[in-house]
Amino acid sequence: MKRIDSNTGAHNNRRGIAVLWLILWGSVFLIFFCVVLEISNLWQAQSELNKALDAAALAAAKEWGASGAVLTETPRNSGVTYAAANTVIGNPVVLDPNYDGTIVVTNPNQNASCDGNLVFGRITTPGAPPGIIFNTSLDVNAIGVLPAVRAQATVPVEGFCSTLFGFTFLNVSAKSTAYYDILTGEVALVTIETYICN
Repeated sequence: MKRIDSNTGAHNNRRGIAVLWLILWGSVFLIFFCVVLEISNLWQAQSELNKALDAAALAAAKEWGASGAVLTETPRNSGVTYAAANTVIGNPVVLDPNYDGTIVVTNPNQNASCDGNLVFGRITTPGAPPGIIFNTSLDVNAIGVLPAVRAQATVPVEGFCSTLFGFTFLNVSAKSTAYYDILTGEVALVTIETYICN
């Protein structure tokens, strides 16, 4: 009697192919999962940073406009405090007040830099043509403008899957501008069309 030979070699080859496909598709799904996780993490960080800068700009504009003062140190500290009360992915938002204690004709709002976290200036009245202009060189005596504060920051965000891709931090940036309405005593956020900083 002749024995029927089963083809065990082909069966073992199929088992090896299945493991190969599992490794390939598992890697693809892991990378896809990490990309989705990183995008959602960055979206959350962007949203939290926007809220922190809105709070900082509103607080500083309210403090500065309500005081009617030329000096900006106290309103800047108020903005820094409100920003620090907010977090981005669990880390407090730390802003530099961007304060220059000297008042000169070219820098009447005491900004140390145009790129600082809190920039004080004036905006044209919202709704007036040709659009809202933010200007740091206008002082308290300028006619037809309102006190405004621009809060801007870039913060690093640590990624969840950073070790897989070889990078550790991604950055999110945001900016927010608030003004103080002298007639009503209210503050509001505004989108500016032109930013002038000298």
